Amino acid sequence: MKQKSPSFTILTVFLCLSIIGASLIPLLNVQLKPTLTNKSLTVSFNWPEASARVVEQEVTSKLEGVFNLVRGIEGISSTSRKGGGSVSIDFKNHVDMDVIRFEVANLIRQSYSGLPEGVSYPSLSKGGANENTSPIVSYSINANESPYFIKKYVESQLLPKLSTLKGVNKVDVYGAAPYEWVIDYNSEILFQLQISVSELQGAINSYLNKKELGKAFIHSQKQSSDSEIALVLAYKPQGDINWNQIPIKKINNRIIYLKDIATIRYKEGKVNSYYRINGLNTVNMVVYAEKGVNTISLAKEVRQTVDNFKKQLSPGYSIKMTQDTTEFIVSELDKIQKRTLFSLLILLVLILLINRSFKYLMILLLSIAVNLLIAIIFYYALGVQLQLYSFAGITISFGIIIDNSIIMIDHMRNKGNKKSFLAILAATLTTIGALIVIFFLEENQRLNLWDFAIVIAVNIGVSLLVSLYFVPALMDKIRLDKKYTRFSIRRKRRVIKFTKFYSAVVFWMCKPKLKWAFIVLFILGFGLPLHLLPKELKTETFGSKLYNDTFGYEWYNTELRPFLEKALGGSLRLFTEDVFENSYYSEPERTTLRVTGSMPDGCTIEQLNEVILKMENYIGQFEEVSLYETRISSSKSSNITIYFKEEYEYSGFPYTLKSMLESKSISLGGLDWTVSGVGRGFSNALGNGYKSNRIILEGYNYDDLYSYAELLQEQLEVNSNGRVKDIEITTGRWGASPLNEYYMAFNEKQLALANVSQNQLYDFLKNQVHSGNIASIIQDHERQDIKLVSDNYQKFTIWDLKNLPISVNNKQYKLDQLASVEKRKSGNTIYKNNQQYQLTVAYDFLGTQPLAQKVREHNVKELRDKLPIGYRVLEQSYNYWNKKDSTQYYYIFIVIFIIFFICAILLESLHQPFAIISMIPISFIGVFLMFYLFEFNFDQGGYASFILLCGISVNSALFIINDYNNLRKQYPYRNRQQLYFKAFNYKIIPVILTIVSTVVGLIPFVWHGQNEVFWFSFAVGAIGGLLFSLIGLYFYLPMFGMKRKSKRVE
Repeated sequence: MKQKSPSFTILTVFLCLSIIGASLIPLLNVQLKPTLTNKSLTVSFNWPEASARVVEQEVTSKLEGVFNLVRGIEGISSTSRKGGGSVSIDFKNHVDMDVIRFEVANLIRQSYSGLPEGVSYPSLSKGGANENTSPIVSYSINANESPYFIKKYVESQLLPKLSTLKGVNKVDVYGAAPYEWVIDYNSEILFQLQISVSELQGAINSYLNKKELGKAFIHSQKQSSDSEIALVLAYKPQGDINWNQIPIKKINNRIIYLKDIATIRYKEGKVNSYYRINGLNTVNMVVYAEKGVNTISLAKEVRQTVDNFKKQLSPGYSIKMTQDTTEFIVSELDKIQKRTLFSLLILLVLILLINRSFKYLMILLLSIAVNLLIAIIFYYALGVQLQLYSFAGITISFGIIIDNSIIMIDHMRNKGNKKSFLAILAATLTTIGALIVIFFLEENQRLNLWDFAIVIAVNIGVSLLVSLYFVPALMDKIRLDKKYTRFSIRRKRRVIKFTKFYSAVVFWMCKPKLKWAFIVLFILGFGLPLHLLPKELKTETFGSKLYNDTFGYEWYNTELRPFLEKALGGSLRLFTEDVFENSYYSEPERTTLRVTGSMPDGCTIEQLNEVILKMENYIGQFEEVSLYETRISSSKSSNITIYFKEEYEYSGFPYTLKSMLESKSISLGGLDWTVSGVGRGFSNALGNGYKSNRIILEGYNYDDLYSYAELLQEQLEVNSNGRVKDIEITTGRWGASPLNEYYMAFNEKQLALANVSQNQLYDFLKNQVHSGNIASIIQDHERQDIKLVSDNYQKFTIWDLKNLPISVNNKQYKLDQLASVEKRKSGNTIYKNNQQYQLTVAYDFLGTQPLAQKVREHNVKELRDKLPIGYRVLEQSYNYWNKKDSTQYYYIFIVIFIIFFICAILLESLHQPFAIISMIPISFIGVFLMFYLFEFNFDQGGYASFILLCGISVNSALFIINDYNNLRKQYPYRNRQQLYFKAFNYKIIPVILTIVSTVVGLIPFVWHGQNEVFWFSFAVGAIGGLLFSLIGLYFYLPMFGMKRKSKRVE
């Protein structure tokens, strides 16, 4: 006979594991929303005024080639746009990112000298280039000095301290631009002296640059060996630069100096971006966190670092925190934790009232505490993020943990053995099996529910060990007495009376005719999905023809189908047709309004800033607004995010303000405005909406790929009979639209007759409108850019280009004699993925979606036959959470099959699993009716409730059926129906207790109404399903689970 494991040893092991779990609590990753952590680096750079083509050829492709040498790369992508670009590198899971980051930084340092003049030093950051990062903390810095010197002080003194903090992605300082040397040349004098802009640039660069001539050896009498020195040729003398005396060119024995043709100024440079809090023009410092870090603890470290720095601030300086986004995270998580604890308290009070035993309650409390503390070890090991969905998993797992403990405690208390563990194992495996569906979802859908599934699986997995070992060991030390009282006898009498009445009802329902009537009622209550059937099938098969002759027949669809859908559709039709139409998906975040403004091509960021300031002044007059944050990154991109005081977040004021902002944006005019955040979004932009149809082309040569995109564009225009409108060739990335540019087409015949080359014509135009960086110098311990600008820059118009005379070779011409100019869309951002360029042909289609699909497929097939090796064409695939996507709901049937096979294996039966699985659609009826009758919004929380009900709705049936099977083995010759009711009486109290406790535990999550994203729909869906599962448990389980005809209970 096997000896029992000593209780003391088991309790000690569990205690040690609990202490380990408690010590890991501070190391857990706490967030509000789930974040996808990936091993990637992004290298970004700027090159002002450079076109996307030049950026790609001169910078992006060179950096890509250098980075391809790094080991462990999984993929590399790049984006080249006008004025800059970025390279994103994804690495395999096994690489050490600290080593890789150091290696990439070294490669940047080595390759920077080979990049063109004017390219900024590339910045290196962790995470993908397209990740939507938001600041965690922002500060404003004030002093009685120029903003430039304030920024310089912050960058040299405070920024290095913050950048070294683990988890900080980057620190940006806004509010001041660096000073630069601006050389304004006189284009008329330059033309008269026949000096080109290129010659002017070359002369200045030659004067400033140093050239290495080689090495020399100097013999010294004091040393035995010669010393080696470097020889450097420098035109510029030591000390400050005398700009006026820089020689440019010798003309007729006269040296032309820079002072003769230009003026030199040292001035504050052009602002590249604006960032303001509450419209204040101060120097702002913004701290960004890396993906996947504990933003709460990181914000605390940042605040502590800044507080320490304040003690050593220079006189006259002050630092003030303007925004801490983690405050909302802390308040939301605190709210969730309080609800979770309150839910647990309700469960424990309910158990105490029913059992009236503090010993019983203590065992449950200790089992829950040990369960959660041990689970923390797995959270840490698996890298689980504790966020909104994780806490939902913890809350739900409370009920399952308590269920497993209650079942084991009651079984040990009444029968003194662990035979109930098989039912606990089956119930746990079915719940885990229901969660498996999450791993099949699309990546962005899986991201939201991944930690939700992991947390539940870990918690209930640990609860198996707790119920099998810890609970029995604890019951050895805390003994629960069996009660043999008069109350127990009276209770038994009531049980007998209830059993007689209940068995009579069940036997009446099981009569052949009535049984089929109740089965039909069950089927119609759930509903037949006739409304989901298509009106006709497009394929040319025998089955399609048969379908179209029956379900696709016009009389059926017009006369019979509407009636049948209403009569047979049941709760499924009510749910899919009414609930989905009014439901929406949302993210857990503060109520905000977002105002964006974009100016037409050719405008400047300063012009946009002037208009945005007027909008800020308007917003600032409302006391209900707690904070508004402004970002302007270019003349086509500005964003004002408006936050409200807590008491106004869920009032009608956000809607009122949105309406007022719409009127204000119309009155300001001049911009493409959008206002969104609450209600229906507003936009006054015309003709640049999102194109409904997209075809992607990929290839290794950009010019050839663009020509194939133009060929596809022609195909679409010819083959669509006028249905295709507004075709655009874009990069396909969000927010990347083609730029409008003036395109000059040279008339080669006229140029040849006039003896004018393209370069001569280009040099003349460059003389008139040139602006760009030519070099940079190190002075006063900082880098200073040198900018060469024509006096006609931003003055020379398209009218001047077409009408003013062009002088070449001492002759004058009008532009239309040599070339033509037209405005057209070009200048695409260039996107490349794993050395393949990518273009998207986007267009709108006038017609139905099936017809659009047919046209799209036809054109893709036609172009695919023409493409050579190295190029491919494919349709656009979308990756977002779509509640109407039927695929994710088909996965629920996979869950049902998984549960069926688990039950079949554990129960060694094929008949009983069908009875258990019937609980799932019955509980679904409760979810359908709950959302339909009360008009609740169905979001990702509702979907999670479906998945969860697949697991927990069958648990109660499993406990009863398992006890029924044990009694059949113990009493093989007794009436099976009597044994079923005996098993029902044994388990119905703990089963009801677990269902009620789960329902009551979810009540705190519905108190705040539908404003609570995920929680509300999750709670009401689970409550409705669990309450409806009682109908299945009481009436349909015995109908499906008991053997036919037997002696009635006397």
